[in-house]
Amino acid sequence: MARNKTIPRGRATILVAAALPALAATACASGSGSVKSDDNTIVIGMDQDTSGGAAAYASIVGKTIKDAVAQLNDKGGVGGKKLKLVVKSDDNDPTKAPTIVRQLISQGAQTVIMNSGGQSVMQVQSLLKQQKIPAIAPVNITPGIGDGPNSAYTYSLANPTDDFGKVYAEALKKGGFKRLALLKDDSASIEGMEKALMTPIKDAGIQVVATETAPVDANDVTAQVTRIKQAKPDAMLVAALGGQMEVLVHNTSHQLIPDVDRFSLASIGNQPSLWGQAKPGSLDKLVFVGSITDQNEKSVELEKFLTSKRGSEVSLTAYDAQAYDAVGMLAKAIEKAGPKVDGESINKGLEQVSGYPSSFGQKGYTLSFKQGKHSGTDGMCGLILMQFENAKPGRQWPTYQPACG
Repeated sequence: MARNKTIPRGRATILVAAALPALAATACASGSGSVKSDDNTIVIGMDQDTSGGAAAYASIVGKTIKDAVAQLNDKGGVGGKKLKLVVKSDDNDPTKAPTIVRQLISQGAQTVIMNSGGQSVMQVQSLLKQQKIPAIAPVNITPGIGDGPNSAYTYSLANPTDDFGKVYAEALKKGGFKRLALLKDDSASIEGMEKALMTPIKDAGIQVVATETAPVDANDVTAQVTRIKQAKPDAMLVAALGGQMEVLVHNTSHQLIPDVDRFSLASIGNQPSLWGQAKPGSLDKLVFVGSITDQNEKSVELEKFLTSKRGSEVSLTAYDAQAYDAVGMLAKAIEKAGPKVDGESINKGLEQVSGYPSSFGQKGYTLSFKQGKHSGTDGMCGLILMQFENAKPGRQWPTYQPACG
């Protein structure tokens, strides 16, 4: 099984990372036009970033959402009702997100999948509550989506940022790192999660000796990495949405500070198209928070399904697994909604989905929602520290792994 795993030892750099093809026939509609729901159809709206900073991972999520919806329709739909997916883009601009979600609702969406930046999800929380339409964010780790004061109609699947911070705090301590440099992008999503990520690390006694910022669309980070070199860190954390910016950071860091080990939250390990763009050696020993292991039979099943669906071998990512599970949990909620399926009944149904076998995380990991708990994670077992080897995710990091429970 192709796996996304990676976590380096020694000195370290930590990287924080976070256009869907039209669905055929009954599976998808895109752009304008009405696809109102009826007695035989349930409309799912999706706000997917197709051109902004989140597009690199949103395209992966969107493709798997399409495949998951098609799979359900091939089996007769949910409760005898077919699913239609309506897709629009907010371009990872939180100010556009409310307008996009209103448009999706006006086209009949009874539930929404938020496939953009985390701040876009935060911006639509009050609107979703007003309209009584639930939204699920498969991959966003921004604090407050599933566990905040405005999360009555928003749900998340991935472990939140503070879990990442706790894992890296322990990882840095176990690895003997004491001086950390932070290189982050200037996106709203990273800004929104920085405090939750860094607080556990600082509380663990790790000294942050440098903090640098680069544009999401940067084409040169030499100045930032040079200043980090002058601060003499023994570890480096890069907080970014992934994409070309993340590759650039690793290429430059490998050249200027080769002895400083690097860490990443998730992005680079979940974007296979980027691995070949890195210069030789730039990714080797990079540590990132992964969520895929062949010890989880649900991960193995999903990889086989996607490979059969797409006609070529798939390198399964956490983004794929979280997207697939988001659709699966929505299907369970629709089943629980009863004969009258609307936003309110789906929301109540989601709060009854418990112990759902997850396609990501360690063996036996589950996802659960309930009233007052809209963050699906059932513990730290959703996270696995992985290490790159030969320019692709390889083994689990032997120095430290998060404990379950």
